[in-house]
Amino acid sequence: MNTQTVRHGWYLLSLLLLLGCQAPEDQKPDDLISEDRMADILTEVHLAEAQTSRLSLASTDSARVAYKHIETKLFQKMKVDTAAYSRSFIFYSSHPKYLERIYQNVVDQLKKKIGQVDTLRKS
Repeated sequence: MNTQTVRHGWYLLSLLLLLGCQAPEDQKPDDLISEDRMADILTEVHLAEAQTSRLSLASTDSARVAYKHIETKLFQKMKVDTAAYSRSFIFYSSHPKYLERIYQNVVDQLKKKIGQVDTLRKS
């Protein structure tokens, strides 16, 4: 089993645990990132994860360091405060109705990017 598969398994497990601990009385953080902005960020995060997995690094530590570097650059480029991102992700993860809308947007964005790549390849 490669390191990327293990990492995705841990992300999925963490997400499921967060969803299972839903507290309806949770209040939105003051610096909550909007759903649309969060979808933009998560789209780029997933692309960064894919980029890291294509590097075929020998060790988990190397992959983690490479991903952290890419993630840092991504957050700088998108002008995202990592603390606000973390609080927003935790909030949305504990509210499935919001998270579902966000990830539908992410899927739509990724499909659009795939379509653009396919168009470029055909030309």
